[in-house]
Amino acid sequence: MDKLRQFNSHVAQEIDLRLKIFFDKKIKDAKKIDPIYAKLLEDMEKFILRGGKRLRPTLMLMGYRAAGGKNEKLALDAAVALEIFHNFVLIHDDVMDGDLKRYGGANITGIYDKRFSKALSPQAARHTAEAIAILAGELNEFFTFEILTELDAKAETIFALQRHFQKTLFETGAGQQLDVMSSVRPELSLSKIEKVNYYKTAQYTITSPLKMGIILAEGSDTLADLFAEFGAELGKAFQLADDLLGMFGSSRQTGKPVGSDIREAKQTLLMYYAKKLCSPGQWREIEARFGREEITSEDVKIVRESLIACGAQAKVRIAAEDYLASSIKLLNKIQLDNELRALFVEFANYCVARKK
Repeated sequence: MDKLRQFNSHVAQEIDLRLKIFFDKKIKDAKKIDPIYAKLLEDMEKFILRGGKRLRPTLMLMGYRAAGGKNEKLALDAAVALEIFHNFVLIHDDVMDGDLKRYGGANITGIYDKRFSKALSPQAARHTAEAIAILAGELNEFFTFEILTELDAKAETIFALQRHFQKTLFETGAGQQLDVMSSVRPELSLSKIEKVNYYKTAQYTITSPLKMGIILAEGSDTLADLFAEFGAELGKAFQLADDLLGMFGSSRQTGKPVGSDIREAKQTLLMYYAKKLCSPGQWREIEARFGREEITSEDVKIVRESLIACGAQAKVRIAAEDYLASSIKLLNKIQLDNELRALFVEFANYCVARKK
């Protein structure tokens, strides 16, 4: 995956440079209002620059190239909006999940929870920290559209990109709401899990960045449709790989606390197969820990062992590989030069093989 790694590294450097320039200006503007506001923008800048693989901007530029786009500077400028939009979603996702860590350190909630805990009760500190995190997320949402508005592109292209982000936000909201509701409803529905996997991950992580690149390059609807089919399959594979990492990976790999999917009672395909394949005793071991507020390393070990023993882990791995194979078959329908096709294949394989 050397070519993908090189391209992703190039994109990440360019995106990080633009992010710093953007947030430095916002910090300067915020200082004119109040030092406390400027501090929030500084925290937001540190957070967004601290982590993230910049996969979505990388994929967006690949879609741009596939549609014949030649102006890399314009594409990179536009891709900043995509990364800030992603940061907005992550900040709010962490609030919804009750997480205090991201990218291997404190997230926005975690940063402010620690600060407020010096003067407030634990409950008040957490509530106030989450309020600040919600604000930070909203600011990133607004910044997304600000960046799009200021692009050096045709007005109709900018309007098309804004409409695309509005649609993406609407559909991601559906996936997020279904995901939240699945944690409070006991039934494990395969159709609901697949719907969440599509709207929360497939369209958001794969299909939407590709379409953004195609829109910016003024590519055809036919090309967008072909990539949408590819993205739907690859995005499902990406989510299943994410579920496996969330359950079996380390905190260093995921950047989040180990066992967070158990604590949050995530209704994943892993849990669907666990309920189907586990013996009554194995299922009792999992169910007793699912949604528990405090999860120990021993709890995580017991759940992992049950998921492996019953075959649920293997079933999800196979499903991810099947989605990957399907996506590569669909990719073969799209006219691409050999170099770009190889890059897409590398990206697809990385989505399933990744270790973080």
